[in-house]
Amino acid sequence: MIIDAHCHVWTWDIISDNYWNELAEIAIDFFRKNKLGSPTVDEVKNNIMDPMMDADGSKLIANMDASGVDKAFVMAIDWGYGIGEAGKTVNEINQFYGSLAKKYPDRVVAFAGVDPRRSAAVDILDRAVNDYGCRGLKYHPTAGFYPDSEESYRVLEKAQELNIPLLSHLGPISKPLKSKYARPVYLDTIVSDFPKLTVIGAHLGFCWWHELVNLISAKATTFYADFSGQQVTARRNFAEFCHMLRAAFDEADASKFLWGTDNPVLEGVIPMKDWLNMIKKLPENAPDGIKFTKEEIDAVLGENAAKIFGFKS
Repeated sequence: MIIDAHCHVWTWDIISDNYWNELAEIAIDFFRKNKLGSPTVDEVKNNIMDPMMDADGSKLIANMDASGVDKAFVMAIDWGYGIGEAGKTVNEINQFYGSLAKKYPDRVVAFAGVDPRRSAAVDILDRAVNDYGCRGLKYHPTAGFYPDSEESYRVLEKAQELNIPLLSHLGPISKPLKSKYARPVYLDTIVSDFPKLTVIGAHLGFCWWHELVNLISAKATTFYADFSGQQVTARRNFAEFCHMLRAAFDEADASKFLWGTDNPVLEGVIPMKDWLNMIKKLPENAPDGIKFTKEEIDAVLGENAAKIFGFKS
């Protein structure tokens, strides 16, 4: 079973325009640096970002089918409290993601997005799980909160009660979001104080991957990491990526890591099918001096993620 343990389905009304405009500016900067032209914000939004929008999840499913991916963990994001509310309310956003899981029950697992600073945060999570069908909690602390804050603990108590995992963004991110809240160390006390809560650190922590891997190796079996978003490193320097992944496996064991894409935005860096094949072929194609076993790769491509939810491989 192949599982994308971290991806998204986008519509314009699930995130504030403050973010979409900043994302367009990042794309414009990329085009200019690489002498590919100087598009306007509207041109980027209309020609590059709009094709990524997926009102019913059909684009995600089509890409999964074409790539050989069986299931996807799809993440809702609640950035409204930090950077401006989206067109949809947080309940409507979670309901949308839950509807995707209901429409594709054998393919999609929905994670609810909740900012714990919201006064009704616990009720929002409860409704997302019990009414909308979400099966996980997604934190994006870059909206301006520490995941181990007092407000967060109220939500995490509910998550542990509901027996759902937490997946928390880790690593630097563009403005108007704030990177300082996304250090791996802020998951440390959560893993200790909530022993029955499965905690997944996203993106292998990006530049803080050493910190994350060391914490995982020191903690109980409930602490994992996905390495979605690492396509940029893999494309820029494949050997560097392989060294990092091998070091992570050696330090904390391959059983603690999950493959993911963070799509749709990274589809343009390495398409899902190619990203999956790159990881599948690591036992044969790793650089000299680095070895991966088929058993390790099978684990990260789906077996580990399946164990979290009790799926049969």
